[in-house]
Amino acid sequence: MKNLRIAMVAPPFGAIGGPEIVCAHLTEALVKQGVDVTLYAPGDWVTSATHIPILPQSLWAMPDFTLQTDIERRNLIFSSQLQVLKDTVNFDIIHTHSQRTAATLGKLSNIPCLITLHNQIALRDLAQLDEAGVTCVAISKGRQERQLSATVIQNGIPVEDIPFSLEKGSYIICVGRIIEQKGIHLAIDIARAAQKKLIIIGRVGNTPNRQAYYQEKILPFLNDSIQFKGEVSQKEIFDYLKGASALLIPIQSNLSVVPLIAMEALACGTPVITTSINGESFPQTIGCFSFDTDELTQAVLNADSFDRQACRTYALENFGSARMAERYMKLYSEILPSA
Repeated sequence: MKNLRIAMVAPPFGAIGGPEIVCAHLTEALVKQGVDVTLYAPGDWVTSATHIPILPQSLWAMPDFTLQTDIERRNLIFSSQLQVLKDTVNFDIIHTHSQRTAATLGKLSNIPCLITLHNQIALRDLAQLDEAGVTCVAISKGRQERQLSATVIQNGIPVEDIPFSLEKGSYIICVGRIIEQKGIHLAIDIARAAQKKLIIIGRVGNTPNRQAYYQEKILPFLNDSIQFKGEVSQKEIFDYLKGASALLIPIQSNLSVVPLIAMEALACGTPVITTSINGESFPQTIGCFSFDTDELTQAVLNADSFDRQACRTYALENFGSARMAERYMKLYSEILPSA
């Protein structure tokens, strides 16, 4: 199976999005296992795999990003994602991470295609993928039930490479897109109620709704105790995480997957205070899982009572990218039984 030739197609937007991070981790884990992987990704990506640039740079990094028309951007997306079709003779399987273009890719490809469904998907879109012959992977049992996918492979991270700290943190941290659904404003309310310093990391975005949310519900409350760092590098995220007493994810809905940032926090030795995660049962020693804002606030006040070593150990045992890669290799072999 190590001679299997895989074309890994990354989303074109930026290297810090969830699907992009998973794609990068999977690629590196497969390369470490001796697998022949060619990564189709923007030119500003850094990888150990053979790299074929699908764009000069990620879409979000393009200086004219905000000036691009819908048609212009759509063509950039589709041309970048379908570039692999010119090279199918060099591969045994295509693994894509973009739901926008997967059905087209599957229909036009003369080799098998697989997609990791990183986001929710409508049943009609799922049916189109099935019709195109694309093998679908759900990233949690909760998502599998909605997506009718037969295969579940949880995302993974290179836990052993992530720095961690067993020292008590000096602040709480909230990381994610600056949108109302992520509950960033609730994180501010909880931090103020607990009288704890809060660091917020995330991308505001350019849409009117996201700008209005930031201007009305985030910006007025920023001060020395409530700090907004904007977008930062992955290394800086790890540094902030390992220095925090807890990661706060106050989304007011049932999470259907374990967020990557929660995996990363636990790898850093940092407990997670969040709402319930469907289909997952976590030890109480590594965090608090509740919909009750008062309970989340109390957990912030008691953050030092969680076991940071238990957090790191749990991440090592459950979220390693090598484990993710092994499960994908098994699936590849099922798709290509003669490989």
